Amino acid sequence: MRFQVVFLADVPPKYMAGEIRAVSGGFARNYLIPQGLAAPATSEQMKRIEKIKKVAETKRSKDASDLKGVSDKLEGLSITLKGRAGEGGHLYGSITNIAIAEALTEAVGQDIDRRTITLTEPIRDLGTFEVPVRLHMDLIPTVTVVVEDAAGRYFAVVPGDEDAEDDEDNDEAINEEEAEAGDDAVDEEEEDEDEEKA
Repeated sequence: MRFQVVFLADVPPKYMAGEIRAVSGGFARNYLIPQGLAAPATSEQMKRIEKIKKVAETKRSKDASDLKGVSDKLEGLSITLKGRAGEGGHLYGSITNIAIAEALTEAVGQDIDRRTITLTEPIRDLGTFEVPVRLHMDLIPTVTVVVEDAAGRYFAVVPGDEDAEDDEDNDEAINEEEAEAGDDAVDEEEEDEDEEKA
């Protein structure tokens, strides 16, 4: 059953303070209302909407300025996490937003909430991943998460490396061909010398 509520605070990324929205009854009763994030859409609450919007706008501006420093520290930051991996670079288990949040908290010296880490699904492979961190509606820095094998036995296959290996193989093949051509030329010179002596 849907339930009409007035949002008293922002609930990113979908709901903004001052909005009147229909949400599921369970979500409203079990989370939004007890946490003080929303209230039933009564006529009394409807009269307060403009005030709620104004207060929320002020809070957003303050939060954005407070988080600007953290955002600057996070933007372009690279962290390395290790996990046990098998052949093919697949992890036994996964790297979750909790592990990333803990590593970022340690790196910047400020608490990063796991809910701000935007992962569509946990990371299950070795490699390098670009992960957005939604600190605020207008502050979404991107960090680089490098996942390595804890035992150091397996490495992520990086597309650029494959090309480099192909180039090396080609260079080796060319060098072998040149060496063979050189040997043939030496053999021919020796044959010419033998004919001249005869």
